[in-house]
This record gives sequence, C-alpha cells and structure tokens, in this order.
Amino acid sequence: MTHAPMTGSDAVVLEAEPFTTRLAIFDLDRTLVPGSSLAPLARLLADAGVISRRRLVGAAVQHARFAARGASDADVQRLRAEALSVVAGLDRAVLLPLTVEAGAGVARTATAAARLLLQLHRERGDFCVILSASPQELVEVVGEHLGAHRSIGTRGEIVEGRFTGRLDGPFCYGAGKLQRLTAALGPVDLTSAHAYADSGSDVPLLEACGNPVAVQPDRRLRTVARARGWPVIRLA
Repeated sequence: MTHAPMTGSDAVVLEAEPFTTRLAIFDLDRTLVPGSSLAPLARLLADAGVISRRRLVGAAVQHARFAARGASDADVQRLRAEALSVVAGLDRAVLLPLTVEAGAGVARTATAAARLLLQLHRERGDFCVILSASPQELVEVVGEHLGAHRSIGTRGEIVEGRFTGRLDGPFCYGAGKLQRLTAALGPVDLTSAHAYADSGSDVPLLEACGNPVAVQPDRRLRTVARARGWPVIRLA
C-alpha cells in the first residue's frame, strides 16, 4: 500500500484502500501516563508569561481531579474551550519549544508497564498509535519519546503562523477520535486492532476495535467493560 508523502503533522492519504496494518491504539492521559498531559504544558506557558498564574492554579486543580477520577464530558469541553482561548493569537513558533519540553516531561511519567505494553506491540509488528484529546504538537513529542509509530491529537487552526482559537478538524475526543484516526491514516481496518483507554468517552473507539481493553477505567467505562466482557487492566 502506497501513501502520499507527509506534508504536515498528518499524512495526506489520496488513495481509497484501507490502512490494513494491524493497529494498537493507546489513549494518553490516565492510560499511558498517570494524569493530564496538559498540566505540564500549562506550567511552562505560565512561566513564559503566556497564561496567568491564576489560570495555572486552575489547571493544577483540574489536573489533581483528573488524576484521581478522570473527567466528565462537561469537564473536557470546558478544558477544550479554555485551552483554545489561551493560545488564540499565539505564534506557533513560540508554542513549539514549550511543547517539546512539556512532552518530554510527560513521557517520563509513563509507567514501566505502559512502556512494556508498547514495546510488546511493536515487537509483534503492530502499528502503534497514540490517540489523545491533547494538542497535536504535544502528543507528537510524547509519542516520539515513547516509541509510537504515529501520534494523533487535537489540531488547532493556524492562520499566518498564529493560532486562531478555533479547531482545525474534529475534536479528538469521543467519536471524534475515530474521525481523527481516519483523517490521519485514511480508511482504517479496526477488526484486529487493540485499543487501550480509560474513559467512558472512549467507548466509541473501543467498540470499533476488535480487541478493546479498559485501563484503570472510570466508573462509566468500568460498567460498560463488565457488561461487554472487555478485559480490565492497570498500568500503574
């Protein structure tokens, strides 16, 4: 199968045949890493004067709650709106070095079990994808450090090198994760795919994959996993 060359963060796939290499898909926050990947980036943005200390305190509180029990759909939508408002008007060139530093720090928090799971999938020849609601630039850095073949996150719209405060494509959350996966890889065969995630919002992704696994699931996902007989594991 031949793909068009990459022209940006995502490859542009021109042909219609599906991406048939077996996939292993990993959520990031509370799956491969213990908490929210946005919190370290928020700290660096505050240090750089991009956001206020008040916003940083709010981010820290959200991080603590998220690490303890996950986030509701309303929480995530609020965080998305906040994140977009923070970067509106920001030069992407200013953000990139901060995401490099933050992403490296996030990757260091990945547990030994999470790293081993990624390694096992790589060794069996699976194409490993990190699929996260966090910003594309941040997810890419984390994925590079963890050895994922592809990292897919939420893309912010950029005009003349600056973020507009709007999304570029679907929010990589809930059913939007499947849309972002298809946008990045083209038509995807998920019948043999493994998918690992922690949240009830990830049920559409897990349902679409042949081998769904709940990782330290929140209450909503735990209920679904028990009803469907999906494996439940911990990577912490």
